[in-house]
Amino acid sequence: MAQRNLITELLELARRSDTALDKFLSETSKESVFVKNIENIQGDERDVILISVCYGPAIAGVRLSSLSFGPVNGEGGGRRLNVLFTRARLRCEVFASFDPAEIDLSRARGEGVRIFKRYLDFAKSGKLEQSVPTGESADSSLEEDVIAVIREFGFIADPQVGSNGFRIDIGVRHPSRPGSYLLAVECDGATYHHALWARERDRMRQEVLEHLGWRFHRIWSTDWFYRRPEEIDRLKEALLAALSVGTQGYVEADDSGSEHALEISDFEADALLVEQGNVREIPMYTRAVFTVDSSAEPHEADNRLLEATVLRIVEVEGPIHEDEIARRLAACFGKERAGTRIASAVKAALRRASRQTPQLLTESRFWFTENQRQTPSVRDRSLEEGPILKAEYISLLEFRAALEYARDENGGGSDADLIRAAARYLGFRRVGADLQKRIQEAIEWHT
Repeated sequence: MAQRNLITELLELARRSDTALDKFLSETSKESVFVKNIENIQGDERDVILISVCYGPAIAGVRLSSLSFGPVNGEGGGRRLNVLFTRARLRCEVFASFDPAEIDLSRARGEGVRIFKRYLDFAKSGKLEQSVPTGESADSSLEEDVIAVIREFGFIADPQVGSNGFRIDIGVRHPSRPGSYLLAVECDGATYHHALWARERDRMRQEVLEHLGWRFHRIWSTDWFYRRPEEIDRLKEALLAALSVGTQGYVEADDSGSEHALEISDFEADALLVEQGNVREIPMYTRAVFTVDSSAEPHEADNRLLEATVLRIVEVEGPIHEDEIARRLAACFGKERAGTRIASAVKAALRRASRQTPQLLTESRFWFTENQRQTPSVRDRSLEEGPILKAEYISLLEFRAALEYARDENGGGSDADLIRAAARYLGFRRVGADLQKRIQEAIEWHT
């Protein structure tokens, strides 16, 4: 409703300076232009429907951080979408601020989100295929071995991925867009050998799937067993090539204008990935970004508003570093970054709020409530980006909670095992020096 009202207001403003638009909107035909939200569009039809997706990243250019799409997530969300998508007689045009691949269905709940992602994929590509894990296990010991190697590289690999009635042996997910697949890895497993006319069948099948957008890499069992190191190198090259070819946003240009492909740092042996099916279900990290009813600059806003805003941010994201609180408050005011004046205003607001709210606590520049200190949350940051992923911006309270999960999972274990497991719970695929040092500090930290 908030976006509906904004679009209506902007449309009315545009009419004042555009006589053709004003005349078009003023026509008294029985099918005038309307602006409605998804809850009350039922019963209306038009030749053309423009669909505005009002959910997206809180800051322009940042990846989608939440899979909450309001009424779409709720009961009946799929039916609402069905009504919306069938209002157009001739054409729909969809406006969205994120790529549909950023919707990871393995982390979303509700039929509505699945339908929503599939429709956005269709709007983008014109194809209605669905590529989802079937839940079936690997077809052979060869596939199990290949999957293990891919996961050691730091990728998420799903066995038996379905697409339009076909099956991909192994689907490798894009590391930054887990809602999409980077590469199809095919093995000459049991299904291949049991099929009549296997070679012709497989050639035609691959052509169909390539037409649907799949990129293929084939592994033959004899080569894998007799020339394993060479085949592992070839698989690594295929993954790198898939990352760098045709993946918008992952081929960057340096200041000289030359292009360079994203590199994976030697596929470290200690690479960690977000394993599906952890013993515990870890919630995705949720950012506290909301609209603040003020036209003032953040550092000039009313003190009570600033205090209420920082307290709300802590209640959602605590324990949270005060630098992150400043960034979040800036976003609430529609700013892209937090400068020194905003940072100073946030520090002062936090101090005032702590004097008035005994439950608001601080330690080492992290802020949290008493409840968050007693039972700190562990949050999956695998869909996050930016400073929030730096080890220094994660509280020792949260690290210690992740370590407790790791101890329960591993029945104790060495420090190295605990560090790797805790990092996995927090959504990290790799443990760099800073992250390892910070988790080790949490192991040795005593309250």
